[in-house]
Amino acid sequence: MFLTRAARGLSARFTDSLDTLDAADLVGLARSSGCSHIEDAERGDLVTLTGRVRTVLTGGGEEFLGVTAEVFDGTGAVDVCWLGRRSIPGIDTGRFVRVTGRIGTRDGHMIMFNPRYELLTGRPSRNDKGEA
Repeated sequence: MFLTRAARGLSARFTDSLDTLDAADLVGLARSSGCSHIEDAERGDLVTLTGRVRTVLTGGGEEFLGVTAEVFDGTGAVDVCWLGRRSIPGIDTGRFVRVTGRIGTRDGHMIMFNPRYELLTGRPSRNDKGEA
């Protein structure tokens, strides 16, 4: 039995996990904002990424770098770290942000140090064009 594209999309909305649906939604938002996708970024690239903050880490200790936020765009995640900072107003879990900086790696994960950032109100849209 062949389903139309609309029927498949509706069926997926009922059967896919929330994480899968969220990722698909974020991929579309990142694409429409004109920003790069995290999955396409490589070490050394200067990129502008748009995504949702999934986690924020602060604190002290031997491994303390500063405020580190994980930004997810539906295709992947990148750690974004502001060195030496204890907090950054507005960098909160669930917040949409746009970050611009150079991709590096640390412990096998992509990381961006001291990026330029923009706190987005609500969700990114087609009017929010990101340029590196």
